[in-house]
Amino acid sequence: MSGLAALDAKCSSRLGIMTISYYLWTTFVAVVVGIIMVSIIHPGGAAQKEDSEDSGKPIMSSADALLDLIR
Repeated sequence: MSGLAALDAKCSSRLGIMTISYYLWTTFVAVVVGIIMVSIIHPGGAAQKEDSEDSGKPIMSSADALLDLIR
């Protein structure tokens, strides 16, 4: 903080813009990589196939899952 306070306003504003742009760029890259990985791997696909084969099991709702955490 003391190093940033010692800079003049023009230099610190440029540094702030570079920091925000770096943050936004890395977030964008992370989102794109995440979408690509989900498209390739299909997480939960095997679990859905198992659930469809065993139709005798009761279907648990989100409210039931939340209440199980409280109990």
